[in-house]
Parts: sequence; C-alpha cells; structure tokens
Amino acid sequence: MKIKWLNPLVLSCLSTAFVALGFGSCRSQSNLEIQQKRAELEGKMDNIQRQIADNHAKLAKMRSDYENIGRAECVYGGPNMMEEAIARMEERQARQREDAQKQMDAVQHSIDSLNGESAKVQQQLDDLYQKKK
Repeated sequence: MKIKWLNPLVLSCLSTAFVALGFGSCRSQSNLEIQQKRAELEGKMDNIQRQIADNHAKLAKMRSDYENIGRAECVYGGPNMMEEAIARMEERQARQREDAQKQMDAVQHSIDSLNGESAKVQQQLDDLYQKKK
C-alpha cells in the first residue's frame, strides 16, 4: 500500500482558504481577551455595588443611632444639682453627636468615592462594548 502525500500546492491553497475565512487571524484571541477583561470588570463592578450597599446599611444604622442620642435619659439629683447635671448631659450629648457626625461623614465620603470608581468601571465596560462592535 502506497501512502499518498498531499501536494504542496494543495496545502498552500488550503492555508489561503483558512486565512481568507479568518481562522488565521488574531481576532478570536482578542475577543477572548476582551471577554476576560469584561468579566473581570463586571466582577469588580459587583464588588463595588456590594460595598456601596453595605455602606448604605451602615449609614442608615448610624443615622438611627444619631437620632437616638439623648432619648430616654433621666437626670438624677436634687434641685441644687439639677442645672449642673443637665449641663453635663448636654455637653456629653453634643460630643456624641459630633463623633457620630464625623463617622457618618466618613462613611458618606466612602460611598461617594465608590460611586466615582463605579462610574470609571462602567465607562471601561462601555468602551469595551464599543470596541467589540
């Protein structure tokens, strides 16, 4: 039995046909890279959205705690100590409100920065979508 080898001219024609159909291009590789980058960006976006939701829940809890500062407090003392006790209570509540406000501002700043980062990631996703077309 004799083995028949393909003619080099036939191999050249087949190679040209593959290139003409696009099988020899790097486009399929670039599509894979774009899909991987897109999946990475979508994962990053999900992570940012989860962090934003957590910070909103934390901020809501802080606001509730802020509103409850000073509620249901009783001041004990006789008539001659009452003004002094009320003044100390008001000073303590003012310090608590100030500390709570600083913490709420820090969380709000964190939310704002996460929203900015989310916008950047969304812009990158849009750019990838435009590049794909």
